[in-house]
Amino acid sequence: MGDSDWTAIINSAESATSSYTTPPNLNECTLEYVQIDERSTSVTLAFETSVLPSNPPPAWADREYNTVEFYVKFTGVKELQVAGWDFTARDAAVTLTPFGEGVRVSVDGAGSHLAFTAECSLLTRTRPYLSSRASD
Repeated sequence: MGDSDWTAIINSAESATSSYTTPPNLNECTLEYVQIDERSTSVTLAFETSVLPSNPPPAWADREYNTVEFYVKFTGVKELQVAGWDFTARDAAVTLTPFGEGVRVSVDGAGSHLAFTAECSLLTRTRPYLSSRASD
């Protein structure tokens, strides 16, 4: 499975697959946000990339942007493991692997480890914005 094949694992990834000829590699994105919600047994990961879509959505036409942020929500989370969480986790390796009818997720970096299985995964939000970091 190629580096950008994560869209084949995520349900409702049409906004990424219709916007990008080749979706950004998750390991080349910055992990901006992690939310673990024990009440709804979900984990949400937000990624940031400076890889811009080749076919952006029409709603983005009048916007100036150099960065795209996207959120992936995993539901029906089981076997959650967290072992340390360091600020360098933003650069952690993210691996999505098909697991039965769902997905196995692993986030590993120096001093950080997050792993779980999920019954469902959804690309819930994608938004463009102008980032001062992208020009550094």
